[in-house]
Amino acid sequence: MSKLNMNNEIKIIEQRLEEALISKDQILEDASYHLFSSGGKRVRPAFVILSSQFGEEINEDVYRVAVALELIHMATLVHDDVIDKSDKRRGSLTIAKKWDQDTAILTGNFLLAVGLEHISNIEDNRVHKVISSAIVEVCMGELYQFQDQFNAHQTITNYLRRIKRKTALLIQLSTEVGAIASHADTKTVRNLKMIGHYIGMSFQIVDDILDFTSTEKKLGKPVGSDLMNGHLTLPVLLEMRKNPEFKSQIEQLGPNSDQSLFDKCIQTVKHSDVIKQSQAISDRYLDKALHLIDQLEKDDAKPIFKKIIKKVGKRNV
Repeated sequence: MSKLNMNNEIKIIEQRLEEALISKDQILEDASYHLFSSGGKRVRPAFVILSSQFGEEINEDVYRVAVALELIHMATLVHDDVIDKSDKRRGSLTIAKKWDQDTAILTGNFLLAVGLEHISNIEDNRVHKVISSAIVEVCMGELYQFQDQFNAHQTITNYLRRIKRKTALLIQLSTEVGAIASHADTKTVRNLKMIGHYIGMSFQIVDDILDFTSTEKKLGKPVGSDLMNGHLTLPVLLEMRKNPEFKSQIEQLGPNSDQSLFDKCIQTVKHSDVIKQSQAISDRYLDKALHLIDQLEKDDAKPIFKKIIKKVGKRNV
């Protein structure tokens, strides 16, 4: 197998994504392209490509899966922004804000449909089974997040279950289906599935930390957006557990609360040791992923995989 050039591979995915967004309807195409051109780390396609290294080779099915999973991910972002009534995503206006809510919902549906269409001619039935059941789980994760808004009585277990469905699952899909599409053996597929799960859990926890520690410019949305949308993430839940005064402040928050109350809570978390604690939990998940990578065969494919995982765990935006 020739040496993998991830930059080239991501360029191929970007080009294919752009082609996939072409639609007979100009509004759907423009709205989809608006989200696509606002950037994105293309984490899921990258993990599809990386995982395929542990199978036979990168083939057409691998590329199709990589593009499909990014389209499905994009669909979840659009629907997320509608639910959260967000104005900004990656520094640009959300589709709901730039167009309207109806256009955003239909664009999300369009992206999901295009993603599924993109893999329709893959013969291995496992690909369809794994992806379709995962989409059901992602929808449940969205629903739980919606139901848990401003719920000050949720547990850390609640939170972990929610991020497993909402974020970890699509990264787990990337590593699992990337391995299936490249005809990896059953044990390798199982290992890569777990590696994806651990990476996904770590990835979301880092995101939740950055929501407090980063800047509006880097985040592309206001600092503390999660809390303002009523999503109580790991740093908040850890602070509530040790700080009764903070817990009572969170209990008083609601969608129409004064901005100064949110700002006070955001500052408390920002300057607390719960940021370090959250990072340590994220690191534990990453360590589990790295440990499992060591158990895979094909040593030449491991260094770049490990390098990208470590980058994900230590990113600052």
